[in-house]
Amino acid sequence: MFCRKYLGEKASWLTAMVLLSSLHFNFQMRMSVPDPYLIFFMTAGFMCFYAFLVEKRKFWILLMYLCFGLGLLTKGPIAVALPGLIMLLFLIWTKRFHWAMIRSFQIPAGIIIVLLISLPWYWLNYKASNGLWTEGFFFKHNLQRFSDTMEGHGGFFLLPLIMVIAGLLPLGVFCIQAMFLAWKQRANEVLLYCLSIVLGIIIFFSFSQTKLPNYTAPAYPFIAILLGFLLSELEGMNLSLKKVKWAFGFYTIIAFALPAAVYFGLKADRNVQDAAGVWIWFIPIPVGALIGWYFIRKNELSKFILSMALSFILSNFLFFAKAYPGVYGINPVAGSLELLKNKPDLVYYKMMNSAYIFNMQRLVPAIQSQDSLSVYLKKHPDALVISRKQFEEEIQSAGNLVPVFEQKDTFENPITVIYKSVR
Repeated sequence: MFCRKYLGEKASWLTAMVLLSSLHFNFQMRMSVPDPYLIFFMTAGFMCFYAFLVEKRKFWILLMYLCFGLGLLTKGPIAVALPGLIMLLFLIWTKRFHWAMIRSFQIPAGIIIVLLISLPWYWLNYKASNGLWTEGFFFKHNLQRFSDTMEGHGGFFLLPLIMVIAGLLPLGVFCIQAMFLAWKQRANEVLLYCLSIVLGIIIFFSFSQTKLPNYTAPAYPFIAILLGFLLSELEGMNLSLKKVKWAFGFYTIIAFALPAAVYFGLKADRNVQDAAGVWIWFIPIPVGALIGWYFIRKNELSKFILSMALSFILSNFLFFAKAYPGVYGINPVAGSLELLKNKPDLVYYKMMNSAYIFNMQRLVPAIQSQDSLSVYLKKHPDALVISRKQFEEEIQSAGNLVPVFEQKDTFENPITVIYKSVR
């Protein structure tokens, strides 16, 4: 609705097509993590802010605070701090940063709305965990992830830009052209606003020491709007066919490499090599690329774009219906659930796959030291201990334990090991 209102019907449909064809966007929206909600509330908040600037209706600014309050509840300070910074820079850029504008934002009311929504949850967690949860959440999982590389997820400065382009494939190959077009037509303020959001998110996470694809995902709806606008203007623009062919040539290489990468990638992982046959569900992608070349040669750009998008949409459907369930089911959690079923004396040592909690629908007590583990094993001689391979020496020094299950996490380096106490 936002795109249709400010850029027209055609651009809005093409924006939707960009998002529907993106495998990563659809994958992200299906994950049982806070990120899909963060993306939704940040997107809604940004759109409400722009609607307020245009229409000056109090409803939009109050709705914006509601969205950011829910975003803060969902993922923490990033849901307020990053949009706030981007909107401030946009106001300065467009010479709107003055006292009358600031007053119109109803900031005291906004603070009350945001705190009423989010503060009770954080306060209850603070009390329940003696401050440990809130300290870990705010300092480790917010500030420290920005200042330090965590869990090996680092990368070079331009990686967030590459993540956005790759995350919106197939039509993400036109991201650079879409951003340049938005800059050229910055007199159209909605394009400038969307460009500001995209660049703000990408640049912010370029400076972050921890870099993950889901960090830049809140930029997807707005780069999709820029792509939708570019594609809606494609036939009426004096756009060099050579530039389109260059971008599509790059995409064609990716399209043919993707099924091969799936096959050889799965074959290389001992745990999931039997599922390598799922590569066949990605065949529509290179087929769509070949059809795209046919339409480019006929200079039918609309059909060329459609062939790219539909081939990915079909593969997305096959991925979620066939490929993903077949591979994801091969993981240490699923493989060991029967072993752990109805075991009252179950603990984990230092680290474990958090999916155990969700799948077993029970809490698993943590033990953080060898001495504590040794004491526990003396009291519970039939105990099972979940841990990681890296702690093997510590665990076996704590008591007479033998591994009864061992499996590498799917697409991850850690190896899950379950130990049983031997009398």
